This record gives sequence, C-alpha cells and structure tokens, in this order.
Amino acid sequence: MDFVGIVIFAIVLYVRPQEFIGMLDALRPAFASLAMTTVGLFVREGGVSLKQIIRTPQDWMVSAYFIYILFWTPGAFGDLWGELYQYIGFYFLVVLALSNFQRVYQYLAWWCGSIMFIAILALLSLVGIDPTDAQTHTQGSLGRLALGLSLFDNPNALGHSVMVAVPLLYYFMIWKRPIFVKEVGAPLIFLPMLCTFFTESKGAFISGVGAIIATLAFGKPKWVQFILLPALIFIGTSALPLLPRFTEVQFGEGRARSDEAVLGRIESFEFGKWAQENTEYGVGFKQFVNAFIRKEGDLKARASHSSFNQVAGEFGWWGLLIFSGILYTCYHTLMRARTATDNEERVRRMLFCMVLAYTVSSWMIDFGFRAAFFVMVAMVSAFHRILMDRSPDYAPATEEAWGGVAGIAESKLPAAEAGAEVLAGATMQDYLMQRKVVRGMPTRPRQFLAAQTGVASTRSAVATQTGYVPAIKDVGTLPADLSPYMAWSRLRWYDAIGIYLTLRLVIYIRDYAITL
Repeated sequence: MDFVGIVIFAIVLYVRPQEFIGMLDALRPAFASLAMTTVGLFVREGGVSLKQIIRTPQDWMVSAYFIYILFWTPGAFGDLWGELYQYIGFYFLVVLALSNFQRVYQYLAWWCGSIMFIAILALLSLVGIDPTDAQTHTQGSLGRLALGLSLFDNPNALGHSVMVAVPLLYYFMIWKRPIFVKEVGAPLIFLPMLCTFFTESKGAFISGVGAIIATLAFGKPKWVQFILLPALIFIGTSALPLLPRFTEVQFGEGRARSDEAVLGRIESFEFGKWAQENTEYGVGFKQFVNAFIRKEGDLKARASHSSFNQVAGEFGWWGLLIFSGILYTCYHTLMRARTATDNEERVRRMLFCMVLAYTVSSWMIDFGFRAAFFVMVAMVSAFHRILMDRSPDYAPATEEAWGGVAGIAESKLPAAEAGAEVLAGATMQDYLMQRKVVRGMPTRPRQFLAAQTGVASTRSAVATQTGYVPAIKDVGTLPADLSPYMAWSRLRWYDAIGIYLTLRLVIYIRDYAITL
C-alpha cells in the first residue's frame, strides 16, 4: 500500500492527469497518494519507528536544509511551513517506502515510464493529437516544443525533464539485456532525444551530452575511463554546434551578452551573486523575482535561470552550502557503494546518471525546489540505507527475478544441479567465485576452482527464481578482508572539507559564467 502510494505520486507529479482530466483535480490526487503512503507505512509489517526517520548523510543534509529555511531565512514561520511541509512529507515518505532493491528498481521503472509518457505526449502534439493544448504553448514559444501542463509549458523545462530518460532507458533495456530486449530499447531511446531536439533547448542538449557521457563511462575500469572520457567529451562538444540555435551565441570576452537570452541569464547570475554577498540569509523563499524587481526595476524582471543561482539568491551562502552538500552526499554514496548483482548495479548506475543530469541542468534551469529533486535524493538515501543494513557476507543464492523488463526475468546465476554439494558457510568471496564459474563453458582452472568452492557449473540447468533476500545478520565471524557494501554510514570530518570544496567549485563556475 505504501509503495502504491508513492507510485501514484510519481505519476501525478510527472503525467499530471489532473490538469487535463477536470474531475481529478477536485480529488487532490497528490495529497491522496501521500496519505495512502502514510497509512501504508504504519500498517505494514514492522511499521515505522522514530529511529528510522534520519539515518543517512542525505537525511541529515536535507533535514538541515529544511531547518535552515524555516528558522533562518526571511519570512514568517507559518508561511514558510505552509510551503515546505509537502516537501518534507514526500521526501521521508519515499525514503521509508523504498525498503528494498526491488522497490527502488520498480520505482525507477515507473519514473522512467512517466517521463516517456510526457515525451510521447509532446511528440504526438506535433501530429495533431493534442489533449493538453500543447500547440498553443509551442506557438507562443516561437515554434519550440512545449506542453500544456504547468510543469512543462516551457520548452526548457520540457527538454531538461525528458532528456534524463535516455540513460534510464539504456540501463533498463540495453545494458546486460538479451538481444531481443535491446532491439526494443534502442529505438525507444530516440523518442526522448527527438522530443528534446524539438524543444531547441541549448541547456537540455548540454545536459543530455553530460548524461550520455556518464552513461557510457560510469562503472568502467579506470584505464578505460581515461581513454573513453576525453574521446566522448571531444565528440560531444564537437556535435553541440550542429544542434539548433547553438550557432546564434558566441562565447568569450563578453560576446555572449549580445544574445538576449544569454544576457538575461548573466544578469540573473549577477543578481544572485549580489544577493548572496549582501544579504545574510538570502532574499527569502520564492522571492528571487520580487527582489530582482525591487533592485533593478520592472523592465528587467528576471527569473533565477539556475538551481544554484536560485538557492544562492533566496537562501544565501549557507543555503548554497547545504544544497551543494546534498549533491555531494548523493555522489559520495553512489561512488562508494558496492553491489552484489547486476540488477543492483543497474540501480546504482541509473541513480548516478539521474544525479549528474540534474546537476548539469541546474546550471541552466531553476529546479532547485522541485518535487523531482527531493524524490531523486530520497531514492539515493533509500539505496544507501539498504546497503548500510546489509552484512558484508551477504550473498544472494540467485539473481533476483525482479530485474526483468516487461516480464522477462534476468537470471545469470541459475540454481545448482541436484546433487551438487554447496558449502553451508559460503561467503561473498565464494559467491564472486561462483559468478566466474557459471559463465560460459568452464575451463580446467575454473573447474578446479569450482571444486574448491563446492559450486558446480550449471550452464544447462533450469533456473529457480527467488524474491528479494533480506540482509544476513553479522554474527562477528567475518573474515577481515571482507569490506561492507556501504562503508560510509555517517558524515565525517573529511566530508566537511568535501562539501566546502563543492561549494567553492559552484561559486567558481557561476563567477566564470558571468564573464562569458
């Protein structure tokens, strides 16, 4: 019940059926889905306790973010609470509801499906199928594709939101999948690319290039990354000028100011810098535009045009520090995590690409206080919790059946043949050895190793699927060389340095952008 509630919330958040099906709006579907999740958490087996609320570095940073905004930034406490309570609620509800890898995987699938629905809906509007009156918004944007939904009525918002589906689809349907699944996934990837192309959003193109580079390079051996990354960056930056509207802008020595759109962003960045440096705690939540008008006048009203700029202007230096810290903890978790199966690794890579795409997009669009940001961080926090609770000697008997696409189960570790002797005290090392043994026709050395670990080659055996296996309790008898799945359980002194350096990098990039 709790999981169904957050799935409905994801659909309501992205698809927004309440905006083109009138009767749904009266039912308040977002509130109803979160209420269902709350009830489900308390009635499920084990329930919820207070000690489960804040456990990971992400939880601490997000909590600090909310507390800072409520008690330090300008504005009445009641007004700020009225704006923030919904974000606080669904962040912790999503974290608590995603209690195992199967749920995280399925939630990512629903998330990706909702984004794909938006991409297809936008493309259909170009051929006359237009339930959201997207044509009106597209014409109002000088022919750049937009949707008649509040979240996507701007071409830039649509492009940045849709492009993240590319790495998600790659890992869902291409990475380590059977060939017939890849044949379906390959053409599907072009749908969000095509949608982004028609939005003509320069920022979305840059974000997409970054996400694709991360998709192709993340998880590869270091020497492969050393060769691959420069090549991908060179190809990506060379291809960008071929995309729509890129030739209109000349960068360097202040020449970018000749483009009206870029000039607006530079002026917005200049105001964000001024607000950060001249106000102790920012100008206040959702007060960026009003403060800009008070300083510069009505004729130069500007939006923040960047999540980092929005946070710096509205919440000041400390707010930007905490916001940078949230992103730092997400990257730290995903880069230090150790997974046990291909499906768990699939989840890790998808989350990393989501965080990277959001980070790049945050320089070009103000998604600093969107629900999608907090849900993304909540998924990373849930991922962190699952690995943190797992014993270092955890070893699944088979790959979980939940890793398939459209009912196609992925099982690279079939069950052992009848009569094959398996050691009762098998550890993670034995499991890793088993993975090497069962892949393909074993060679003589592998046959010898299989005999040593008690694992038989089962290339032709019928697979027996099992569900999610809970963590094995650590009884204190683990070998000293076994490392935990998540060694980073809390913020340490070096994380304070890492967060500060992340903040300095953000400020450096912003100041450099002002000089373009």
